[in-house]
Amino acid sequence: MKKSIAIAIIGLFLCSGMQSCKKMDLDPLGVLGEDALFGNEAGARKYVAGMYSYLPIEDFVYHPERGFRWDNYWQNSETLAAMSGEMTGQFWGVAGAQGFGYWPYDRIRNVNTLIAGLPKYKANYTEQGYNQIFGEAHFLRAFYYFALVKRYGGVPIIKDVQDPTADKEQLLVSRNKESEVYHFINEDLQVAISMMSGSSERGRANKYVAAALLSRAMLYAGSIAKYSSYSNLSGDATDKQLVGIKKEEAEWFFKQAYDAATTVLAGPYSLYNKNAQDKELNYVNLFLDLDSPEDILIKEYSLTAPHNNRLKHSYDATHLPNPTFSSDNESAAYPVLNVVELFGELPITDAGGKPVRYTDRKQLYADLEPRQRATFYFSGMELREGAERRSFDIQRGLYKTFPGKASDAQMGAGTAAINSESNRILAGPKNSLFDYNGTKINITGEHGMWKDGHANNTRTGFYIRKYINYKMSTKDVKLYNSTQPWKVFRLAEILLNKAEAAYELGLIKNDDALKQEAFQYIAQIRNRAGAKPYLYTAASANLSGKYGYPLDGNLQFIREERERELCFENHHWWDMRRWRIADVELNNFVPNSLMPYLVLDELKYAPGGERINSFIFIREKEPWNKTFNFEKKWYYEPIPGGELNKNPNLYPQNPIY
Repeated sequence: MKKSIAIAIIGLFLCSGMQSCKKMDLDPLGVLGEDALFGNEAGARKYVAGMYSYLPIEDFVYHPERGFRWDNYWQNSETLAAMSGEMTGQFWGVAGAQGFGYWPYDRIRNVNTLIAGLPKYKANYTEQGYNQIFGEAHFLRAFYYFALVKRYGGVPIIKDVQDPTADKEQLLVSRNKESEVYHFINEDLQVAISMMSGSSERGRANKYVAAALLSRAMLYAGSIAKYSSYSNLSGDATDKQLVGIKKEEAEWFFKQAYDAATTVLAGPYSLYNKNAQDKELNYVNLFLDLDSPEDILIKEYSLTAPHNNRLKHSYDATHLPNPTFSSDNESAAYPVLNVVELFGELPITDAGGKPVRYTDRKQLYADLEPRQRATFYFSGMELREGAERRSFDIQRGLYKTFPGKASDAQMGAGTAAINSESNRILAGPKNSLFDYNGTKINITGEHGMWKDGHANNTRTGFYIRKYINYKMSTKDVKLYNSTQPWKVFRLAEILLNKAEAAYELGLIKNDDALKQEAFQYIAQIRNRAGAKPYLYTAASANLSGKYGYPLDGNLQFIREERERELCFENHHWWDMRRWRIADVELNNFVPNSLMPYLVLDELKYAPGGERINSFIFIREKEPWNKTFNFEKKWYYEPIPGGELNKNPNLYPQNPIY
């Protein structure tokens, strides 16, 4: 390794969406000497760019069972959002909970090689150039280790390049404690923050990117320290602190998260407000704009010059119905009512429990929070621009009459009297018609809900709107043709990190000022969202009974605000794990739907013959009647069996496996 370094060409040139790819159109390097790679700034920058290619980013093409995809991948419905109960579809729940055997020590070796080799050539660099690359290397290593520790707990910390000819005892390393790995991540990121400047090319790290990762990782560690004992995991791995962190360390980790967020907030970023007068459109555009002031780090996809990196994804094609909004695939993932109503209960019943009547389905969501409307497509919403603009037509079926309460429908149960086949009309294929007093009336909507929940059309009454590119033409919506950037770190998350860390510190230190400070950051999030202000209450209700540990209403609100803001961004699965609430929240979890029906005996007609509709919305169970259960062992993934076979010093295995 001292004389030459073999570089896989794909590692250097199939860049994973970073803008710096445009500067890597060089001839293949093959096998180069260390001096050619590290002896000058240009060579070292290209070496680092190759490392970004394999950064473990849980983005559009990430798959919970197949892992981090370095190619173009299309099964966007099989995501952490499905595992965490935010959406349902063809993929559901337990698949992927035990991971895919992620073990990136070959990548870590490449970083260690750079960290070991670069100082020998420091004289060949400008001070800024050297510091940037050396800082990036520590950031990248921390990124890899955070991807490991949040899955497995304690893993081996390897700081130096191992000699493959060394004694077996030196190579068969043991696992470090979980807390030790987090401290190592902190050390690496502190180096990165101190050495890098505050600016960088889009898609590469700077001091604020490193601080953003530090904020995220330390918040995770603080939660593990405070709450891990409540999961009641036991065994050798727990006894040796390979999983779990001592409770007394929580304060230190939360303070590190708080301070790191403070560093980021002092940077050049601001919440996205380019469309401040239209908060709904503003939130939609936040996820499409390549030049958002909120972006701290993105993964870029591009099919066009000058940034063409040959990377694309299929998010639009796998979340929109065909043929109205897609020319290729069809939607296979749908938001569940449970998460839609996290923003507030929908106005579907009156004070007496009877379904509210709407002449237009759009009336249901007209007064909802703009961020809520920007996150989900409701029935009646429109998509596309100009001549292609169409409405989402979602209807479950028809009721001949519905005189009673919404509860009479018993969540859509076929045994409910009001849902008898003579009163509730459902249909299999779309565009089925029912003859009502000589008038042909559509039973279901063009985009669902069809009888028995046929695949590829909403089974919940909603479609995902976040990240959907409304500017694409329908003919262009097909597999492997989407190029929205993935927001790896954005300022809203950092505000939420600081809010949670501040409140947790306030609880630990009995400091009401810190707890109140948390809601300064929450207020910024909610103001941008167009949400109602939250009023901090010192004597907030205690919710300790639900999860088995003390949790007041203020902290619960902070957690829920996090899910509202970061919904479908692959955070909630990890949040539930670090808070140790997944086994409660996902215990016999049943995803619910919101089904629009047309009530036939309430139809009226205007003098000109125009029909005046009467729509009602009924909460129902998801038609495939799926349930989800989270096993406590899933708070950690198992150490890969192949690695245990090669290195018995990695034992003991994680609890319950």
